[in-house]
Amino acid sequence: MNNFLRNGIVLLVIAAVSAGLLAVVNGFTSKVIAQAEFEKSVEAYVEIYGDKADDFEPLEEAKKAAIIEKYPSVQDIFVAKKGGEIVGYGINHITSGYGGEMTNAIGLLNDNTIAGFRNIQNAETPGIGTQITEAPYFDKFEGKSFANGELKGSPEASGEDEIPMISGATVSSTAVLDGVNSVLPAYAEISAQ
Repeated sequence: MNNFLRNGIVLLVIAAVSAGLLAVVNGFTSKVIAQAEFEKSVEAYVEIYGDKADDFEPLEEAKKAAIIEKYPSVQDIFVAKKGGEIVGYGINHITSGYGGEMTNAIGLLNDNTIAGFRNIQNAETPGIGTQITEAPYFDKFEGKSFANGELKGSPEASGEDEIPMISGATVSSTAVLDGVNSVLPAYAEISAQ
């Protein structure tokens, strides 16, 4: 009986010390990870906006929290500026693709057109679903209109409100379409503030 009690106390102390060390390490690494994710997002928006914007800053925390609470697919929001004037908003959002959850970045301009799209993270099938990360796919987003509040998918993406659908990667490209459409109401709310 005495042995069981002593072993139990030893295991409890080991577990407590381990949990404390993990909490300390997590405290250090979570800041580094958050900074790396922020920098990766800003890099994506620099590519997306090109010369249409020259500065990107996070949306005010209180406003961002209210939007994220109302629109759960939204992960982060950036204010895109050119010469100090707001030209649009970049919205990082999650959606479910063939390989599971993916994170995308969409740049939306105040004239109700798309500045561009980039996939930030995915687990899609290499060579098929990962086509969403390639220029022939994401280049077709630029200049598309979302004035009607919704985009449509099309293999050619020739209409002013159509974004590309990929033959053979329908689930991946449909996930992108659904994800972008899910954040358009959030954009309307942000831009109206």
